[in-house]
Amino acid sequence: MGTTAKKFRRNDEAIKNLGRNIRKFRKLKGLTIAQLAYSCEIEPKQLYNYEYGKVDTNITILTLIAEHLGVEAYQLLMKEEK
Repeated sequence: MGTTAKKFRRNDEAIKNLGRNIRKFRKLKGLTIAQLAYSCEIEPKQLYNYEYGKVDTNITILTLIAEHLGVEAYQLLMKEEK
């Protein structure tokens, strides 16, 4: 009997959207990548990679970034309407 297991699939569109939102809210607050990274206690390169959709993040980092940007975590996940 063959069973098909669901494979984890990276959602590149969602990851890139998250990055765009992080960057948008960061710029609205007038922060550099280095400043936001410092306040979140993460490496600037890591934050850069999130912003440019190079790596995925986890819920802990997502909520930490949202907190330091003064937004709700769901706002970072929202798809921008065109």
